[in-house]
Amino acid sequence: MRRSRLMQGWTIGLVALVAGCAQAGAVGGAVGGAVGGAPAHKTPSDPGEYLCQGTPVPADVLTDGLTADELGDEAAAALDGASIPDIEPEQWRVLTESSTQVYLIRELPEPRDNAGEQRTHELMGIEWVDETEEGGAGWQLWQSSDCALRADLDGLGDAIVSLDPDNPPDPASSQVHLLVTETACAGGEPAEGRVTLERLVELEDSVELVIGVQGQSGDHTCPSNPPTPFTIELDEPLGNRTLVDAAVYPTQPLSAVTE
Repeated sequence: MRRSRLMQGWTIGLVALVAGCAQAGAVGGAVGGAVGGAPAHKTPSDPGEYLCQGTPVPADVLTDGLTADELGDEAAAALDGASIPDIEPEQWRVLTESSTQVYLIRELPEPRDNAGEQRTHELMGIEWVDETEEGGAGWQLWQSSDCALRADLDGLGDAIVSLDPDNPPDPASSQVHLLVTETACAGGEPAEGRVTLERLVELEDSVELVIGVQGQSGDHTCPSNPPTPFTIELDEPLGNRTLVDAAVYPTQPLSAVTE
């Protein structure tokens, strides 16, 4: 059993992609092509599970999983443990249920903005410990955070994607200008040359994008990273289709972020 203290500040990952035509994308702001001429990464259309700041969240749990009011008697006692907030159990899905761990997740009533990232879910972990804050062995709040559910991009880092307010979408153009902000520590440097269009799906009424960032080697400080301009090329003019960030769950329409 882990023995870390209460942890905050997660992000999650998920992607639900609709089958359609995929196209290799632009990298580092250049239209067309993939990194080093290699094929673009391929994200499974049904990833099976998503990530909440590294914690796996099975896709079927989000829609069909047991709710916390269905916990067995032993695990249900965890909801009365030390530092556990009052919750409505029927709103929380069960990720883990055992004699020593109970992990729950729920969709927030309203997304919470965190530096441009829309966090849509809340995770709570409760564990049986030898010494609670109230004294003696018992159930104790172990983790509590909100996060954005994100897809596992097979080694690529997460990114916050928005429209470039200085180059708004033109329905008559097949070019789309974006701003991509790396979420990992990068020393406050832009991600130029490291942005990858993981998946592009053009549908009749929308264009779904999955974008990640190739991480830098070594350790880096964590000041806020600046947005990196990034341009993609569509097969056809955009028209009235909606641009959608499909690297998060639920998918989110892209918007321009202004200071």
